[in-house]
Amino acid sequence: MAEARGETTIDDERVRVTTWSFEKAGDTTGPHVHEFDYVLVPVTGGTLTAVSTADGSTRTLTQVAGSPYTGVAGLAHTVTADADGIVFVEVELKPQP
Repeated sequence: MAEARGETTIDDERVRVTTWSFEKAGDTTGPHVHEFDYVLVPVTGGTLTAVSTADGSTRTLTQVAGSPYTGVAGLAHTVTADADGIVFVEVELKPQP
């Protein structure tokens, strides 16, 4: 199992934008906690499996290219690709003063 590749292209006082690439099925983000609310924009379609690090529950994330969805700060999980070549852009929304 390899790590997914994250490339951050913007990280300022308002947002952090990271492109996540899963080259092969089984590539994973590793366990992490989302620091901020976020919008995720799939570049490719495909499915991923998310495993909660809080209780071990699993859910399938079916992504459709170009169809964004949101997530909330505090979500703790590991995400693993179920297929080769999955890419998405994560836009984290930082709190404003």
